[in-house]
Amino acid sequence: MYVDRIIYPIFSLGPGKRVVIWTKGCTKRCKNCSNPELWDVGKARKRSVRELFQIIVNINKENRVDGITFTGGDPLEQFGEIIEFAKLLKNLTDDILVYTGDYFANFDEEKKEKIRENIGVLIDGPYIHELNFKDVNLRGSKNQNIIYFNKNLRNKYEKYLKKGRMIQNVMMGEKIISVGIHNRQEEL
Repeated sequence: MYVDRIIYPIFSLGPGKRVVIWTKGCTKRCKNCSNPELWDVGKARKRSVRELFQIIVNINKENRVDGITFTGGDPLEQFGEIIEFAKLLKNLTDDILVYTGDYFANFDEEKKEKIRENIGVLIDGPYIHELNFKDVNLRGSKNQNIIYFNKNLRNKYEKYLKKGRMIQNVMMGEKIISVGIHNRQEEL
């Protein structure tokens, strides 16, 4: 898998203390994307799903991991790897949230079934800058859907959504990374 970064604990991309995994690679190229640096795989090193899973296991040994969030890039552009990873992660938590720029309805039936079986919550649809409203929580734009495949997570997420958008700033080396769903900035 092509992964740019893994950060824990993140509170701004789903309920609880989460491990957030940013994948590399996205062909959508949405206008005003918050992570255009993740569009191209470039010279990124491909890591095995087992290696990445071991990183999460190590985090979980010393910390409480309430959920996993995949964002990017578009995680589902590495479909087979994400499903394999999710199958392993289900041993640690049933709260696996995945963002994708594709609509769930457009996947073929085989992919839909694999998503339903292995992902707890899916946020689907491309980011549309003009539909970025601050009352649209956990999503970048109003066209995106929150789909609960694990119905047991709905109540937990609905409580979380009532808190509104959150931003969390994290130091990575000498850079500050702003994590969360940002409000639309008007173009100058």
